[in-house]
Amino acid sequence: MSTPQPGAPVRPMPWRAIAIGLAVMTLEGYDLVAFGATTPLLLRHQPWHLSLTELGALGSLTPVGMLFGALLVGQLTDRYGRRRTTLLSLVVVSLGMFACAFAPDPELFGASRFVVGLGVGAVYPAMGPLIFELAPTRRKNLSSAIVQCGITIGGSLAAVVATVFLHGGDFRLEYLVGGGLGLLLLPVAYRWLPESPAYQRKSSGERSAPPDGGLRLVLRPPYTGTTILFCVIVICSFLLIFGINTWLPQLMQAARYPLDSSLTFLALLNVGATVGGLAIAVLADRAGSRGPIIACFVVAATAMAALSIRSSSFVLSVIVLIGGAGAFGVQGLINVYIARTYPAHARASAIGVALGIGRIGAIAGPALGGWILAAGFAPQWNFVLFAIPALFGAILTVVIGTRGLSRHDGNSHIARPVEEPA
Repeated sequence: MSTPQPGAPVRPMPWRAIAIGLAVMTLEGYDLVAFGATTPLLLRHQPWHLSLTELGALGSLTPVGMLFGALLVGQLTDRYGRRRTTLLSLVVVSLGMFACAFAPDPELFGASRFVVGLGVGAVYPAMGPLIFELAPTRRKNLSSAIVQCGITIGGSLAAVVATVFLHGGDFRLEYLVGGGLGLLLLPVAYRWLPESPAYQRKSSGERSAPPDGGLRLVLRPPYTGTTILFCVIVICSFLLIFGINTWLPQLMQAARYPLDSSLTFLALLNVGATVGGLAIAVLADRAGSRGPIIACFVVAATAMAALSIRSSSFVLSVIVLIGGAGAFGVQGLINVYIARTYPAHARASAIGVALGIGRIGAIAGPALGGWILAAGFAPQWNFVLFAIPALFGAILTVVIGTRGLSRHDGNSHIARPVEEPA
């Protein structure tokens, strides 16, 4: 574990940036769950006559947009700054949400979901390195986890909006609320969100980065194998997150739970992720990222398998809370693990590549869940299916910990094994 140099100033927690980051990620979380929360209403929307397969395809369009957004924005973020990219992404998300609200047909709704995905996919490759570089050495996981809580807060908010305001009504209000939140947040972020100190030093003339750019470094030795492993780990994580977020209400209804109860489970999933994610982040700042990541994957797999067993509402609620902590808490730890593995000039590119390729899992989760429900299989098989990638993610995290690379903590280059904590 690293220790501060004697007499070195201790960087304070960047609470203003963390608060804005939390709000930005709340908008992202709202969008991720908004589609899942409105799937029953979209299926009942008579003018469109959507089938389960068509609905699953619509659910996959946002992750497709996120794939392209994450891949494109990483290099731009390393070159033009974390702050500018975050603001631009926020604009794209807000406009896309409004377009979803006013879409007259499924085709334009799907196109709007793709646009939203572009913005959402670009948010974290910019915001993640910014918070990582602003945070003190011993609080990087915690800072990231606080910001990541926005995803679960936003998801819970989306479920609450659907539960309270969308009883048997139109789905459009859900997306109007999301677009309005984005427009309210934009001037606040423009005024108060700082730029990364690493990017500011680079812009003012500190050129420690090689001339070939961050993306090429991420894709070439000695980082090639590690980058591939990170990509597959994120695929496993996103398949779990997006599949369950999209289909949990519909799966619970298929198991003969009412819509209100199904949406309550969706909110509990995100509440568990918020509380559990913070506790795990504190542990990761002390013990390193790898062990807690493995534990999260194992807990998520166990919870998903347990959901396949018919139980009382109380028991299911406890399982959903625990599963949310594992399934959602793991991604924030993975993001910090990636940030620590690559130097500052390649950090956003590395996160962008991992999150971009990882969207394959986000695309597969909703589509696969829709196909299984449409095929008429028992709903419990969908839960068991989502336990498999969680176990695979745990195994790959064990493998990646055996690779010896330099760890880059904040803006300094420190030659330590990658799995050590800050």
